[in-house]
Amino acid sequence: MKKDKKSLHSVALLFLMVIGAWIISLLIPAGTYTRISLNGRSVVDPDTFTFLATKTINFFDIFLAVPNGLASAMQLVIGALLIGGGMQVVQSSNAINIGISHVIKRVGISRGNTILIFLFYVFALMGGFLGFIEGSIPFIPIAISIAIGLGYDAIVGVAIAMVGAISGFTAGPTNPFTVGVSQTIAGIEMYSGIGLRLVLWVVLTVTCLLYILRYAKKVKADPSKSHVANVDISDLAFKAEDFQTEAFTVTHILTLITLVAGITAYVLGSVNFGWGFYELGAVFLVIGIIAGIINKMGINGTTETFLKGAQNMVAASFIMGVAYGIAWIFKNADVLDTIVYYASSPLKDLPHVFTMIGILIVIMAINLFIPSGSGKALVVMPIVLPIADIVGITPQITVLAYQLGDGLTNLCTPLLGVLLLALGFGRVPFVKWERFILPLVGILILISCATLYIALAIGYC
Repeated sequence: MKKDKKSLHSVALLFLMVIGAWIISLLIPAGTYTRISLNGRSVVDPDTFTFLATKTINFFDIFLAVPNGLASAMQLVIGALLIGGGMQVVQSSNAINIGISHVIKRVGISRGNTILIFLFYVFALMGGFLGFIEGSIPFIPIAISIAIGLGYDAIVGVAIAMVGAISGFTAGPTNPFTVGVSQTIAGIEMYSGIGLRLVLWVVLTVTCLLYILRYAKKVKADPSKSHVANVDISDLAFKAEDFQTEAFTVTHILTLITLVAGITAYVLGSVNFGWGFYELGAVFLVIGIIAGIINKMGINGTTETFLKGAQNMVAASFIMGVAYGIAWIFKNADVLDTIVYYASSPLKDLPHVFTMIGILIVIMAINLFIPSGSGKALVVMPIVLPIADIVGITPQITVLAYQLGDGLTNLCTPLLGVLLLALGFGRVPFVKWERFILPLVGILILISCATLYIALAIGYC
């Protein structure tokens, strides 16, 4: 019998990309911009780019990229291991599966789209108005469980969470990490021009939601049409009807209250105290311990279950480490500033309409190497703002081009740790995700170009 053709493993694919990054770094000369202080932030001086005489890169860096990438992703890795452990303890009680099944029974399996729409907009609101992509992490396993319980696949669950958060983040009516930082650098009022961004938020989120629902409908009608039909998710999959006859006990209720209380505490801590991945991991450690006590699992039982969940996240953690190794290669070779310099230089000679689209494309490309929205703004915005000013593009439109370029490739870049973590939760291979998401990215690029053209036509400022 002919064997099924298997996709290249995500770790292998990313390691090949590490090799590709190393080759590119050999071909690109090292260079750097001088950093200056602007409004309390360290930004580049756009007129100070210089090439470096020497380059510190060798063949062994290909292999050093993996441990250094793991070190760079350490906060995400620690968060992933502890979230996996805590969620495994909660999942072992079947509280989530039984709870979801009873909700589905009340709402009706035929109205699954209603649940998906509600969940999608929870993530889109967090992304658009709080700038929360990382903050959506605790909800991702729940979104995946709900999608599977409704008869969809893991991609639907990941998409509801990640596409919801990223599409909201991209439009960003009050996104502090792209709009806030960029407008501060541009010297314009924080969150000014919000009207167009609100319209854009509606357009982007509706477009993305319809795309997901179309795929979800196809998968539900014929599971063989799923991009991950041959991926083993036996430890995630469940049929809602199998749990609808089971009693939803006080123990289940207390377990879910523990989970919700922990997630709520993290969200409040993120907003008010700047909590990050270490605090997120600590919260799930607490959740796992309390859930183990509630379900009378005992010390050894709780520990073994927790470690099993952490073990399930090792592959996802390794994927994040190898992905971050790509960025380490470019940084270690001192070519990131050179990439920004070469990418932005052609913009100076373009007509203003093409300059605007060029800024979008340049930011999208640079985002593949520097996924951080605020971090990239500190490098790129001081360079593109003077170029835009020369050709008559307002700072507000430049900020709009920046936030769109930053957000779109977050949907498909292998360097966004949160995306890789979400794919790890859902056992979704990266190549399968790309097959699903790239057509949507193409659609969103067209919408972004149209939005920038309209902004230019109405003198958006």
